[in-house]
Amino acid sequence: MSSISCIIIDDEPLGQELIEKYILRMPSLELLAKCDNAIDAVEKISTLKPALIFLDVNMPEMSGLELVRTFGVNPPMVILTTAHANYAVDGYDLNILDFLLKPITFERFVKAVNKAKEKLGSQLPKQQADVTAAVKQQGHIVFKVNKKFINVSTGEIDYIEGMKDYLRIHTQTRSIVTHMTLKRVEELLPPDEFLRVNRSFIVRKSAVSSISGNMVVMNDNAEVPIGTNYRDIIKKLTEEGRL
Repeated sequence: MSSISCIIIDDEPLGQELIEKYILRMPSLELLAKCDNAIDAVEKISTLKPALIFLDVNMPEMSGLELVRTFGVNPPMVILTTAHANYAVDGYDLNILDFLLKPITFERFVKAVNKAKEKLGSQLPKQQADVTAAVKQQGHIVFKVNKKFINVSTGEIDYIEGMKDYLRIHTQTRSIVTHMTLKRVEELLPPDEFLRVNRSFIVRKSAVSSISGNMVVMNDNAEVPIGTNYRDIIKKLTEEGRL
């Protein structure tokens, strides 16, 4: 099973830190973002589409339970975290996955996460495919850069360089380094607009200036080597006028 994407929503820094610490101890979880209020969390949930939310109940402006009531179709799973046991009944009425009473032990945290794994089961690949499709349809990808999340239009991207578990994304105006594999970003890119040219590079077809020998020359004059296993397809595309 792939990792479960999640968000922490808690107005208390110590509460956030504890949940983040527990998440980092579990390879099956992937932390996408942290929010200290429910208002900001609405946008993060809409943009990042986490599978799971660790949600504090008692927060200013909008409570955790009020936030859950705003969810539409296909909502994320929710694990409530609070110091007040009386919220448990309200939580279960809203189909909350689990309820963690502060102070939260790691053992109890693991049990709650295991419930999420059981619920996802075989549905997780489908959920990830739905997220991928949504990203393609919207024409942008969300990248985490220096603890911030930025939206990058796929039309901005000229080429992408893979560096093990990191990417350097070259756009028309900037260069971005983010923690993501080349395989993962390739799944998110429109296949009719982008092309893998070697094991470490993906280029946007319309950003290619020319083919010179075994090099792809980009519009900014950068040269990307063509891998041996990719030469035939690139030659075919060039001859057909599709590159």
